[in-house]
Amino acid sequence: MTQRRTSRQESRGTNVARILSAAETLCAIYGSGKTNVCDIASYLKMSPANVYRFFPSKLAIYDELVARVLQNNFPVMQPGYGRFTTAETLREFMLGLYRHSFALMRNEGKIFELLTVADEERWPAFEVHVKRVRAAVAELIEEGIRAQEFRQQDSRRAAECLCASTASLLEPKAIKNLHLRHPLITPEDLISFCVEALRNGPS
Repeated sequence: MTQRRTSRQESRGTNVARILSAAETLCAIYGSGKTNVCDIASYLKMSPANVYRFFPSKLAIYDELVARVLQNNFPVMQPGYGRFTTAETLREFMLGLYRHSFALMRNEGKIFELLTVADEERWPAFEVHVKRVRAAVAELIEEGIRAQEFRQQDSRRAAECLCASTASLLEPKAIKNLHLRHPLITPEDLISFCVEALRNGPS
């Protein structure tokens, strides 16, 4: 019985992965707005009803795809940060998030458009990503407070302030306009300015 259940779970996982891969391929070519469940089913040579066995809707497919794209492109913490101070680690982390977003916008425009929609419409997968980033920032701020690099403050509130202040680097809908609206600064300038406030800003 256990073996049959395991086999069914593996089969389900395989089919889910195939559907998501097909959705990603078609989305990268045509965009999510022009790709529906029938297109995905046709690409996989299966019936739409079979796709619906694994996902209740097109939105469910694309929300799961957004989760996969974010997980693959925006890891919360990268190896090698241990050699930096907490302030440097925070700067590198925030800058890394921006660089990943910018690379995705430049190299995979249709997938980036999908993230923009997920951001604007607050899809569950994107909201999880936002909370994940904010939690990582709060943890780094707390480390900085313990190391006396940052002043005493509420780390969760400070993380929210930092993420809000750097939203033009983190939110897909804002990234494309960054250089048009803020021509005098670089992402490095903005992040350094915000991190410095953790040392000397108001309590």
